[in-house]
Amino acid sequence: MDLSPLQYITLWILFLLFSCIRKVDPPIRTVSPILVVEGWITTDPAPYQIKLSYSGQYAAAFQLTDKQFISDVHVRIEDDLGHSTSCAWLSEGNYQTTDSGFVGLVGRSYRLIIQLSNGKTYSSSPEKIEQVPPIDSVSVLYDSTYITDIRPTQLVLSVHTHDAAGTQNYYRWTASGYIPRRSSGAPCSIGSPPCGMECMCYAFCVQYLSNDRINIFADQFTDGNEIVQPVFYSPIYWMGVHFIQVNQYSISRPAYEFWQAFLDQTNRTGSILDPLPASLTGNIYNIADSGDRALGYFSASMVASKKVKITPEFLQEYYLRSIAGAYIKQGDCQYVFPDALNDDESPPGWETAESIELK
Repeated sequence: MDLSPLQYITLWILFLLFSCIRKVDPPIRTVSPILVVEGWITTDPAPYQIKLSYSGQYAAAFQLTDKQFISDVHVRIEDDLGHSTSCAWLSEGNYQTTDSGFVGLVGRSYRLIIQLSNGKTYSSSPEKIEQVPPIDSVSVLYDSTYITDIRPTQLVLSVHTHDAAGTQNYYRWTASGYIPRRSSGAPCSIGSPPCGMECMCYAFCVQYLSNDRINIFADQFTDGNEIVQPVFYSPIYWMGVHFIQVNQYSISRPAYEFWQAFLDQTNRTGSILDPLPASLTGNIYNIADSGDRALGYFSASMVASKKVKITPEFLQEYYLRSIAGAYIKQGDCQYVFPDALNDDESPPGWETAESIELK
């Protein structure tokens, strides 16, 4: 089961509360659900989404029940000039800003306010939007390593940018896009007269894929120099164009330290050189009790984005069939793969994207 970063945080904190050196069978204990918050305002156009949930009940056997979504709350984002926008309920645990004119601005500070139905009010610490340099270019390398039935070969995308000198800068990257997929196809009727069941169509599509891993960087040792950072691994399931967007964000030092602590916890190997376990404290707290902290972090960022269209022209069909055949499913391509689009047209928004050909 794939866990989001905040679910990992929840498990780590609860593990620290109840872990022990020797295996014992303690009495069953439970911990009250903890408020979990995911939110981000950027300089991209509105709307912005906020995710709210409770972590769920925890038993001493290290069992975490399904998280509970929150619906009966008032949520808003406000800036340091007194402007604000409310957030409307969108779906289970998801809220979205309602004012399209409320957009993150460089130099302004923002905080998230959450008013629960039980009378508690949580607020994030103010987060200031700092400048982020533009993305100079995106480079692509081919990784020919593959693991049978686990992952195929892949394209490795790296961002090139120039750090601003003389100031401490902190970065985060995300990436997403559409990759080619292949299926067996589905019967269709074409021609005159139509060929009916003898024809197979709809065997090609592009599937949406995003990279949710935490990818951060501090310019402590690269002040003013070029930064080259791998940001996306695009699996090669079939021939065709990879449509990828990379995003580069400015983040505050507290946000960087929060996510670095998260990475330190999740990357522990059991060595005596590992950092000692510690509670991961975010920037969201109960305004009436600062010791009552929520899990998660509310960030404010400037964003620089770049879209590319990558064509691995060196790929051969016979070679792909030998290493990626296990990933060809039966049926109509755009229905057997989640979040897929018909391959007849390029995904919307990539018409002016830079083209990269790998020969």
